Amino acid sequence: MSITLNGSVADIISDQMKAGNYQSPEDLIYEAIEALVKQKIESGINDGLADLESGCCMELRTDTIGEVLSKPLSEW
Repeated sequence: MSITLNGSVADIISDQMKAGNYQSPEDLIYEAIEALVKQKIESGINDGLADLESGCCMELRTDTIGEVLSKPLSEW
């Protein structure tokens, strides 16, 4: 895959390469994507914990699975 970066994004990558912080632009992009994925995972975990604390959850058991599966996602 090829991408072209312009403006401030290209400047940041160039500056980081000149400073010796990365061996290649790909290394910087990889690290940035890795940080984004980690942030999204942590955000999802925090959302789930907040739901738990607010009581917006249901224990999934064999006797409640039907109720869970019959509800559209928009109602959760």
